[in-house]
Amino acid sequence: MGCCGARAALLLLLLPATAGAIVNMEDSRVQEPADGFSGELSLAVSGQSGNTDKSSVSAGSRLQWHHKPVTNFIVVNHESGKTDGVRDTNRSFLHARHIHEVAPRWAWEAFGQAEENEFTRLSFRGLMGGGVRREAFRSDDGRLVLTAGVGAFYSREELEPRTGATDAGVDTLVRGNFYFIIRYQLNEMVRLASTTYYQPATSDHRDYRALEQASLSVNLTRRLDLKIALDVAHDNRPPQFVEKTDTTYRTGIEYRF
Repeated sequence: MGCCGARAALLLLLLPATAGAIVNMEDSRVQEPADGFSGELSLAVSGQSGNTDKSSVSAGSRLQWHHKPVTNFIVVNHESGKTDGVRDTNRSFLHARHIHEVAPRWAWEAFGQAEENEFTRLSFRGLMGGGVRREAFRSDDGRLVLTAGVGAFYSREELEPRTGATDAGVDTLVRGNFYFIIRYQLNEMVRLASTTYYQPATSDHRDYRALEQASLSVNLTRRLDLKIALDVAHDNRPPQFVEKTDTTYRTGIEYRF
């Protein structure tokens, strides 16, 4: 990495980041990945002192193996933070997916996921599922790609008890999984990505979750990106004492290898 790239990396490490981590299961790159192993590492550190003492650190990784017609990847993330010495952020996430192309633009997929979030009363969520996905559109110049997926998953959730709450315990159910992905290469340096999920319970369509993950990535060097991301998650029937909608935004760096 050149001198300018090193200075840019140092500067971006010092940029303030929000307390929320962005966990996006989809790669934002428009081009098909090269054969073999690849990955991304991300790190964000933020702090504040004086009238309010606040610190937060987030680290994540995406590891991928691709050899057409198969793509396998794992996404992992952990974040913790404190305000005035009191912990107010503590969550972890792990997602693994297998994608097998069966025809031009068509593929089937299987996935598993585990996560926890202390401050939404989620002591554990595990799920397994699958479905099909299709590349619905690719522009002639290859800069715009639209992908859609449909499937379902089985989940098991364990909620932490809280004084006054009556919903602590274990909940199991099946949810549909519908998503739509937009990837756009604005120019050689900048790319945009958006993934929208809709996950209704099969037993009651009024019990649904929706998630929007959007990002803007700017190439700083051949392997280093500046990434600005937005994550809006909505649970129409959240646990008691938990808000329905969480919005997270973040500025950080991402190293590709």
